[in-house]
Amino acid sequence: MEVMVRKLMLVLAWFPITVLFLGINLTVLSASARAKDALPPLSVIPQYSDDFQIAVATSGTSQVLGATVIAADARSLLLESFLRQHDSPMMPYADLIVQKSDEYGIDFRLVVAIAMCESNLGKRMPTRDSYNAWGISVYTGEQSGATFRDWPFAIDWVSNYIKVNYYDRGLITLEDIGAVWAPPSVENGNSWMNCVESFQGSIL
Repeated sequence: MEVMVRKLMLVLAWFPITVLFLGINLTVLSASARAKDALPPLSVIPQYSDDFQIAVATSGTSQVLGATVIAADARSLLLESFLRQHDSPMMPYADLIVQKSDEYGIDFRLVVAIAMCESNLGKRMPTRDSYNAWGISVYTGEQSGATFRDWPFAIDWVSNYIKVNYYDRGLITLEDIGAVWAPPSVENGNSWMNCVESFQGSIL
């Protein structure tokens, strides 16, 4: 009789324990489902885009300029920075210098580097209104030379001059250009070439 009472008590205790565990499991499952529903679907989770492009300048220097950048922009910034650093009146025309260098197929740094060696970037010209920062037709011992009407005209003229009178004739190296541009410098250890080369290298 005592054994039967124990079995009956065990059966009666089993039901509430089972109901209790079942309730706990249902509560956990319900909470998990609510947390899952709170997450955004995969379709609305923002993804990284490939809209950002890094441009590499011709000289090998790369700069992030914005969402989309082209090499010409980077080169313009390099020139603008160099011209601003030296307080050059040509600073506003950095874009034009790059544009003309591409148009005539010359090194984008060459026009600026020559101007640096010849006139400290337009600050020491024969006359202030000559816009002749490159020593064009300023021969040894003379104080005047070619005169241009403004900077855009001068930049275009000099860029074309370098192409026609040097590049088109196979004079592409600074040593060859210097021998014609500044002949006395050859006997002075190629001082013109060394000067232009130095400033070309600093525009990076």
